[in-house]
Amino acid sequence: MKTRSTSPSSILVGDIGGTRTRLSLYDGHGKRLLVEAVLPSRMYDRFDDVALQFLGSSSHPKPSVAVLGVAGPVRGQVATVTNLNWRMDASRLVRSLSIPTVVLANDLAVAARGCLHVSPEVAIPMTGRSAMIADHDLAVIAAGTGLGEALLVWNGTTHLVVPTEGGHADFAPRSAIEIELWQFLAQRHPDHVSYERVLSGDGLGAIYDFFASKAGREPKAIGKKLSEGDRNAAIAEVGLSGQYEPAKRAVDLFASIYGAEAGNLALKGLSLGGVFVAGNIARHIVSARRELFLEGFRAKGRFTKLMGQIPVVLVTDPLIGVRGALSVAKEVLAEGKRATKSKPKASKPR
Repeated sequence: MKTRSTSPSSILVGDIGGTRTRLSLYDGHGKRLLVEAVLPSRMYDRFDDVALQFLGSSSHPKPSVAVLGVAGPVRGQVATVTNLNWRMDASRLVRSLSIPTVVLANDLAVAARGCLHVSPEVAIPMTGRSAMIADHDLAVIAAGTGLGEALLVWNGTTHLVVPTEGGHADFAPRSAIEIELWQFLAQRHPDHVSYERVLSGDGLGAIYDFFASKAGREPKAIGKKLSEGDRNAAIAEVGLSGQYEPAKRAVDLFASIYGAEAGNLALKGLSLGGVFVAGNIARHIVSARRELFLEGFRAKGRFTKLMGQIPVVLVTDPLIGVRGALSVAKEVLAEGKRATKSKPKASKPR
C-alpha cells in the first residue's frame, strides 16, 4: 500500500484481468456505486491509460483510495498481469493517477474476501452440507481467463487470505484420456503444461481441439457457430446442449478435471470448512455438470470419505472480486481514521 494523505472523496476499485478490466467508482463510504465501466484490457498498453480514461470521463470527486485486484502475483506492491504485458506499481499509480492511497492485491485474494460476505442468493450449495463451516479453513478456486486459487486460513478470530499461484502448478493427468490430453497440450506448450492450460477459457478451447482432432472433419454449422464471437463460450454452449460430441466431451472432461483440482486445493490447504467455486466460463459448466465435478472432487483414494464431508459452494456473483476489493478499501479508510484519532495531541509549551 502506498499513501499520500488527504480527505476522503470517492473509492476506486478494480478487477484487472487478462481479457477485461472492470473499474467501479463508489462514494467515500463505499455504499453507493457512482459509475463503472468494463474495458478490453488488450486494447491498452498499460493500466494507467485505462484508469486515466475512466477517471477522466467522470465528473465525480476524485478517489482518495484505490484497491485493485490483479490477475497475477503481487510482490511489494508491484504486480505483473500474467496474461498481459502490464507491470503495475502502486507508487507510480499514486503519482500518475493522483490517488493518495493505492493498494494492489492478487485478484483471487480480493475475490476470497468477497466470498466471505457472499449473499445466499448467489451462493449455491453443491453438496449435502448447505453452508460453509465458518470457523474452519476455506478455499477459493476460480476458472476464467486464467485459473486462480486462494486459501482463507482461520486464526481463531478471523480469516486470513493467503493468495497462491496454484493454477500454474503441473497438470497431473488421472486417466488414459487425460494422458493423451497432456501429450496434446505438451505439443503446444513444450515448456510446461499447467492446470491453467486446461482450466480456463482457452483451456476449454484446447480440450475441444483435442477431441475434435479425433473426430475428423468439423461440421460446417458447428464451425460457423464457433467462429462467431467468443469461441470458448460457444464451445461451452454447444457442449452443454449436446449438439456436437467433441464439444460435449470437452465440457464433461473440463468439469471433472475442475473438480479434481478443487479437491487438490482443499487437501493442500486442509480446507475442511469448504470450497468456494467461482469464475465466469466455469460457473455455467459446473452448475450443469455438478455430478462430474463432485466425482472429480471426491475421488482421492483413502481420503474420499473426508472429501465427501467438505462443503462446496458455487458462487454465481460475477462481481465477487469487486465486492472483495470494496471491502478492503473500507478497511483501509477505517484504519486511516483510527490512526488519525490515535495521534497524541501536541502539548502546549509552558
